[in-house]
Amino acid sequence: MFKSSIYTKLTTLLLLVITSVCTINIAGASVKQYTVEELFKKSQFRQLDISPNGKYLAALAPFGGRHNIVVMETNGLKNMVAVTDLKDYDVSSFFWANNDTIVFGIDKEGLESVALYSVKKEGGRAKILIKPKISWGARSIRSPSVIDRLVDDPDHILVSYNKRKVKYPDIYKLNINTAKLTLISKNPGKTVGTLYDHNVNLRIKIELEGVIQTIYYRDNNDQDWRIIGSGSMNEEGMAPLAFDYDNTTLYVASNKGRDTQAIYKYNFEENKLGELLFAKEGYDVTTPILSYAKKKLVGFAWQDEKPHIHYIDNEYKTIYEGLKQAFPGKSVSITSKTRDEKLSVVITYSDVAPPKYYLYDQNENKVKFLAASRNWIDPKDMAPMEPIKYTARDGLTISGYLTLPVDYKEGSDRIPLIVNPHGGPFGVRDNWGYNPEIQLLANRGYAVLQMNFRGSGGYGHKFLTAGYKEWGNKMQNDITDSVDWAIKEGFADPDKICIYGASYGGYATMAGLTFTPELYKCGINYVGVTDVALLFSTWPESWDVMTDVQVERIGDPDDDEFMESISPLFHVEKIQAPLLILHGKRDPRVVFKHATKLKRKMDKFDKPYEWLSKKKEGHGFRKEENVIEVYKLISKFLDKHIGDS
Repeated sequence: MFKSSIYTKLTTLLLLVITSVCTINIAGASVKQYTVEELFKKSQFRQLDISPNGKYLAALAPFGGRHNIVVMETNGLKNMVAVTDLKDYDVSSFFWANNDTIVFGIDKEGLESVALYSVKKEGGRAKILIKPKISWGARSIRSPSVIDRLVDDPDHILVSYNKRKVKYPDIYKLNINTAKLTLISKNPGKTVGTLYDHNVNLRIKIELEGVIQTIYYRDNNDQDWRIIGSGSMNEEGMAPLAFDYDNTTLYVASNKGRDTQAIYKYNFEENKLGELLFAKEGYDVTTPILSYAKKKLVGFAWQDEKPHIHYIDNEYKTIYEGLKQAFPGKSVSITSKTRDEKLSVVITYSDVAPPKYYLYDQNENKVKFLAASRNWIDPKDMAPMEPIKYTARDGLTISGYLTLPVDYKEGSDRIPLIVNPHGGPFGVRDNWGYNPEIQLLANRGYAVLQMNFRGSGGYGHKFLTAGYKEWGNKMQNDITDSVDWAIKEGFADPDKICIYGASYGGYATMAGLTFTPELYKCGINYVGVTDVALLFSTWPESWDVMTDVQVERIGDPDDDEFMESISPLFHVEKIQAPLLILHGKRDPRVVFKHATKLKRKMDKFDKPYEWLSKKKEGHGFRKEENVIEVYKLISKFLDKHIGDS
């Protein structure tokens, strides 16, 4: 797309025009203590998205205490207008459906039941497109998800929606002007995944029966389906990712014959994996990057300790390398583009710097500052998030991140430690980047240790499956071993260690307090699992199709002895440390009953605890006032038990 003269210039120099404010880190300067409000109030701007023609930018901005959509002219950021006016809930996400219309979603009360709306760029009354339906408490949720924006069809988007059957969603075309749903593909009852080509023809379907996943393919709508892959979801296999713009080349991620996932072309003639396109030793690669303007594959995204992009298109490679040079130490990526890809929104961030947004003009080869998400945060006050590795007791290498207070000096006195296991757990991992929660803890003088224990995602099949049926056992040992590592490294005070996590991390908190009670001086359980069998019987009905898969990963919920052995609820009498319990009453994943059953057991055995629940919150608090209340309570709880008070 570049003229040769411009391209030659780009290979030697990227011309950058950046409007920003510089700060100087003065040696010996005291570290500012940030308030909870400063760290957790809503960002000024989030999710900047450029219209297909490049004339307008849309973003989420706080109006009336909630994130609403604002639209402004790209040229000069003029004439900003709020096109939504929500007062009780935030806009969850949005995108430009065409040059004049924005589609957005709202999850009203934490039930993960998204309502879809459309609104014109000038504002006015938003049109409801799909309203979710909920019954049986939070167990039966009928809610849509957008699977394709259909860039060549300005009036429609493609959605997956379980309107007809809760467990098995069908595929519809949704008219964003009239809200009319047109059934495109009816789910026969086993289909858990579909893939369409760029002409919106259904070419791939994935069926799941028990743990066996079968992948079907057809050349066109008139042909019969044929199998191109079959096997257990918990074993090696492949995942269809995308068709190229020729609508014949299929890109897949696979770990067949290898441990980590890599990206291949699929060979339909021989019904097997074709050319290996990209792989990284020791890490999974599952994200191809396609260019609409170039109509081809241009790169791959992946991460080790930090996120990376590998471009195979020379033009994009040159642009990306120039952006990385312009923003040293930052993660840089393109988040949205015009249809011709001449204008792009670029996001930059680091472990100490919240996101900033820039506009890259490909014709002029210049980048211009657009907005900061949190301009009141000074990166020099924030604590670096350092990648670490340690060896678990059985020899497995565990990766993670250590964040130490900014004013901590190596070799000085030991400091309190927060052990912070992530949620999920399978296929999920902690990532490098700016995290206000981690910064709050470090800003208050705590070391924070995050570990990607076995079962975490991104490290290959063996590492993932090493966590299967190891809740409370080897997965928990990895967390315990991180504490031993921190003590041996010399920075952690063994008498001031607290464990804090959410979701599965909340389970790990309770497992730590019950299975290794001597290790921790306090614990914080945020929307955590306490009764593993209860998890199976109360998760959303749409998850039931995965029950057999989860039995292989977690254990049999009908095996009472095993379930009780790994469920902290049945070991509360062993707890020696005070506990803070935080839970949303509308949590559809880890239902509120996990918290109330734990509360009753804590009372029964006279164990010390504090408690906070909210009526209209779900799997994690989202309303700004509730988020601030939670982190103020966490700060006080930690200060009381392992702080200086």
